[in-house]
Amino acid sequence: MFLAEIIGVGDELLYGETTDTNTAEIAQSLRPYALQVRRTLRVADDLDTLAQEVREAWAKARLVVLSGGLGPTPDDITREAIAAALGEELVLDPLVLGALEKLFEARGWRMPEANRKQAYKIPSASWIENPRGTAPGWWVRQEGKDLVALPGPPAEWRPMWASLLPRLGLPQKPYKQVTFKTFGLGESRIVELLGDLFQRGGAVEVGTYAKVDGVAVVLRGEPAQVDRLAECIRPLLGQALWGQEGETLPQLVLQALQARRATLATLESATGGALAALLTGVPGASECYLGGLLPYSPEAKARLGLTPGQGMVSAAFAEAMAALAREALGATYALATTGVAGPEALEGQPVGTFYLGLATPKGTRAQHHRLPGASREVLRQRAAHAALAFLLRALEEGL
Repeated sequence: MFLAEIIGVGDELLYGETTDTNTAEIAQSLRPYALQVRRTLRVADDLDTLAQEVREAWAKARLVVLSGGLGPTPDDITREAIAAALGEELVLDPLVLGALEKLFEARGWRMPEANRKQAYKIPSASWIENPRGTAPGWWVRQEGKDLVALPGPPAEWRPMWASLLPRLGLPQKPYKQVTFKTFGLGESRIVELLGDLFQRGGAVEVGTYAKVDGVAVVLRGEPAQVDRLAECIRPLLGQALWGQEGETLPQLVLQALQARRATLATLESATGGALAALLTGVPGASECYLGGLLPYSPEAKARLGLTPGQGMVSAAFAEAMAALAREALGATYALATTGVAGPEALEGQPVGTFYLGLATPKGTRAQHHRLPGASREVLRQRAAHAALAFLLRALEEGL
C-alpha cells in the first residue's frame, strides 16, 4: 500500500486563528485511491522545520500535498522549504510574472513588489493555474512520486486540486461511500441499533460522525458489500433518517414545500435568524419561503401579542409563535424556535433546552429538545436544523 502525507502550513493553524479543514478535506478526496494517509501535519512558518518535514515525507510517501504558504508575504515560505528539501534553486518565470502583473492591472492596481516571489519555482516543478487568486501552485513529479503545493484559501485550492487529482495517475481501488443522515439519535444510540453491523476495518468500514444537522452514518469500502450493508442499516435508522450523501435539510424542506405548492414562514427567538439564514442560503428559496420575524426581546414579543403564559421557554409559547407567524405572513406552514442558547439558564431551563413550534393547515404542535453544544453558535445551528427536521417529518406524514 502506498503512503500519502498532507501538510498544512502556517502559524495560524497551530494557534487556532484559522481552523485547519484543508488537510482533512484533501485526505477525504484520496479515499478512492490505493493510498494510506498515515498522518497529516500542521507546521509553523519556519523554513528549517518545514523543509525537514517535507524532506521526511518525500522520502517515504508516494504523494505529498502541502496547503498554505504560497502568498507574497515574508512568512509564506512553502516555496523556499520545498526547494531546500529537494535541493533545487528557485528560478523566476517571466511568463508567470507577466501574467501576475496583468492580473493586477486588470483590477486597476499596480502589482506590489512582494508578489514577485509568487512567480518563482524550482526547475522540476510544473505550474498549477490558480483561477481565483494570485498564487499558482506547484506539481513536482520525480521517480514515480508526486509533490503538490496548493494555496491555503479553500476557494482557491479546491478547483486547482479537482483539476489536478485525475492527472496524478494514482493507483485506484474498488471503493464506494454511502452516507445516511439522521436527526434525533445520538452516536451511542446508533451504535446500539446497528449492533454487529457497526464495523471498523475490513472490507467495509462504518463510522458515525456528529454534526450540526444530526449524526451521519458513513459506510466506506468495497462497492457490493457497501450496498448490501446499506440495505441492512437503512431500516434500523427508522424515522431518524432524513437524507443521504450531499443532501441538506434546507434543500429537502424547500423541495417538499415546492412539490406541494406550499409556503413557509418563520418566527425565531433563541436561534436569532439562523433558521432563516439556512433557508435563504438555498438558491430559489423565495419560491416558497416567504420570510421570517425575529422578536428577540420580551418587549418585542409582547408588541406582537405574544404573552408568556407558561413561560417563553415552553411548548405552548412555541406553538403560539408558529401560529402568529403563519397568520402574519399568510403562509401554509410556519416554524418557530424558542429556548436557551446560553451562557446561563433561563426560566429554570438549562442551556441547550429548545422548544420548536410548527403551525400547519391542520393545527399546531411542538417539539422539545435538549441539544448538546459547546457554544451559543453551535446550539443555534443545531436548533435551526432540528426545526427543519421537525417540518420535514411533518410534511412526510401529510400534515
